[in-house]
Amino acid sequence: MFTKFLTLVLLIVIVWFGFKFVTRANAIAAAKREMAARREAGLPRPRPHNAEEMIRCAACAVYVSATKASACGRPDCPYR
Repeated sequence: MFTKFLTLVLLIVIVWFGFKFVTRANAIAAAKREMAARREAGLPRPRPHNAEEMIRCAACAVYVSATKASACGRPDCPYR
């Protein structure tokens, strides 16, 4: 009885990971096809998202943009 249950669980795990593997392989293949189509059309590569440096406000402990820091409204805010 226990052997049948263990076999069933093992089979479910194998099917689950097989499904994840096939899904991931299909997503990678689709991304490669899209990049090839963009290259053939003469389009540039998609640009990555721009990241911005953040710093912590000493007065209110909220993270603000390092380049566009603005006052938080507290009297002891260092960004006036």
